[in-house]
Amino acid sequence: MLHGRVINDSIQVENVVIFNANTKTGTVTKSKGLFEIRARENDTLVFSSLLFKSKKVRLTADDIKQAQYTIKLKIFTNQLAEIVIENNKNTKPFGNTQKIVDKKYVDDEKSSPKNQVMFNTTPIPNGVDFVRVYKDILKGFRKKNSNGTDLSNSNQFINVVMNKISYSFFNTTLQLPDDEIKLFLVFCQNDDKATGITKSKSTFEIMDFLINKNKEFQQLKGEPK
Repeated sequence: MLHGRVINDSIQVENVVIFNANTKTGTVTKSKGLFEIRARENDTLVFSSLLFKSKKVRLTADDIKQAQYTIKLKIFTNQLAEIVIENNKNTKPFGNTQKIVDKKYVDDEKSSPKNQVMFNTTPIPNGVDFVRVYKDILKGFRKKNSNGTDLSNSNQFINVVMNKISYSFFNTTLQLPDDEIKLFLVFCQNDDKATGITKSKSTFEIMDFLINKNKEFQQLKGEPK
């Protein structure tokens, strides 16, 4: 059993999904980022969260021997658009101010280099604006939550899924990037049918539910598979 803690320099870490990619085990961090998961040397741990960038770590013998294995995650940072402020006291806001904030300006090659390593199906030259994507998706599926409860902090559904579904199912079958796994699970648990799924003993029923929800998830993102 590996005892560990997920940390960040700025904010307290909670509710991070952790998968062991070599087994079917998974868990969610508790308060102060603490977690326990069964792992061996050379196993790969995958960390996914709403607030932090995902991370894959291959465990070494020294990692396993530690009394408390510590891993640091980086927080997502939003893209800031450059704006021009004119010295005009009579200027008043007009129209949709969010559109002004979201407007992209073309930078020179040196100040904003193209991200060559980020997989991206959209024409954003410097990578994906995850903060904006998450905000839009969360806003969309909360509207669909009929009972009005916010299940984003409840881990019951997520724990059930991770105990029965392997990381490869999310990565290969659903083709979800690591950064989106936690968001997808939160999206699923906000469905009224998730309560019934947590009581199901059938792995195939859970898989079928996740496959169907993934279709909705991709449509909500505006990136059809």
